Amino acid sequence: MTHDPRLLLHVGCGPAAPGKLPSQVFAPGAWREIRLDIDPGVAPDILASITDMRAVADGSVDAVWSAHNLEHLPAAAWDGLCRVE
Repeated sequence: MTHDPRLLLHVGCGPAAPGKLPSQVFAPGAWREIRLDIDPGVAPDILASITDMRAVADGSVDAVWSAHNLEHLPAAAWDGLCRVE
């Protein structure tokens, strides 16, 4: 599914910060970032764990980005990441 602008689910986003996403991949204006994090203190769009992303519908985003999180996940978490894209 493709949206205009395309939807990017930023998993484990941490605090909002301009320039956090690689602009050579996610060109500003071409992508809308949806922020998902387990920490309510970072004010994510979706408050959820990367290991339980039922709050995100199947096939609802065009891409998933996560930096410095995936190496800490059990293999079962990959199913959720693949399900939403």
